[in-house]
Amino acid sequence: MTDRRQNPRSEPEIIPPGAEPRPPQIPFSLILVILIVGLMSAALLVLLMGALLIALPAIIVLVTAALLVGLLRMYFQR
Repeated sequence: MTDRRQNPRSEPEIIPPGAEPRPPQIPFSLILVILIVGLMSAALLVLLMGALLIALPAIIVLVTAALLVGLLRMYFQR
């Protein structure tokens, strides 16, 4: 059998007394997650705006038709 020593993967950082510790670093994965969420939100906003632009003329046509039918009913009931 071989004698294996357990070597630590990284050595601990020893901060001397009176020295200020380094500020924590933002991990790359957090930045990546924030970017992905932002891109997905932007894509969803674009899809919703596109749906609104397609549905808006249809809604205008339906409201106009309903008003026209209502006016015609009032005119022919006299």
